[in-house]
Amino acid sequence: MAEDTDLKLLEQRKLEELRKRLKAAEQAPRKEKTDREVVEAVLYDRGAEVLETAYSFYPAETERLIKELAGMVRAGRLNGTIGGGELLSIFRQLGLRFRMKTSIKVMDQGKLVDLSEKLGKREE
Repeated sequence: MAEDTDLKLLEQRKLEELRKRLKAAEQAPRKEKTDREVVEAVLYDRGAEVLETAYSFYPAETERLIKELAGMVRAGRLNGTIGGGELLSIFRQLGLRFRMKTSIKVMDQGKLVDLSEKLGKREE
């Protein structure tokens, strides 16, 4: 019988400790991620760069698209990652066309050089 009372006391202490933890967790303010943070978390490759460029050309439309993509991620309908090319393709399918700064680099004497510079040196 003494063991039963000891077990009950131990159980009560554990429950009280769990209640305190739960109360502390409820009081701590939860900072929810913004839609943009949710979408940026699933971007890879040059996705962040495409997103920044899209915001500079079409801020309102980009915000609406980000809201939709974030909703899809939160709902679990979009589980994978989105690459820069895929995001650019989405914008183009919506009729939002813009150019990305691109460059092709090649190895020249152990250094990465823009292809245009390499071709310019050949012509001289």
